[in-house]
Amino acid sequence: MRTSQFTIDEQFLKRFSPKKFKQKAIEDYDLKALIEAASSAPSCFNEQPWVFVLGTKEEMLSVLSEANASWAKNAAEIILICSRPQFSRNQKPNRWHAYDCGTAMGYLILEALRRDIYAHPMGGFKAEKAVELFELKELQPHAAVALGYRDEAHTMTPRKALDDIIIDRRSV
Repeated sequence: MRTSQFTIDEQFLKRFSPKKFKQKAIEDYDLKALIEAASSAPSCFNEQPWVFVLGTKEEMLSVLSEANASWAKNAAEIILICSRPQFSRNQKPNRWHAYDCGTAMGYLILEALRRDIYAHPMGGFKAEKAVELFELKELQPHAAVALGYRDEAHTMTPRKALDDIIIDRRSV
């Protein structure tokens, strides 16, 4: 587990993206609970632009890059997170839809950790193939996510120092 210079919740410190999973199924109840947690994320104008795609293991593996498919085949579930890039109320572009999906993904990951389920989000997938295969007409795929119970020891990757990620202009 990572360490923190401040007191933050342990779930943030134990999170990592495994590539090895136990051969243990995720109950449908737990999978739907992860998605419900994601659906509680904030979004611009409460649009909730996210859509989660569930498919067979074969379908999901077929849209992953070869490198990701080689290890993700052992995940209990693979899902896609997509969004509607237009507001439903007026069909105008929603420039925050991807940001909102990222927030929802964070909520999903944290609920997964609470249930001892680990998530490995992946950008390495064939978005056009996913659109065609799952008939995602007006949806934009953002990421595939492998989910499962971890089965590996892991050395935590370091996080950047706070001084490297904060621009503080309050005292200027």
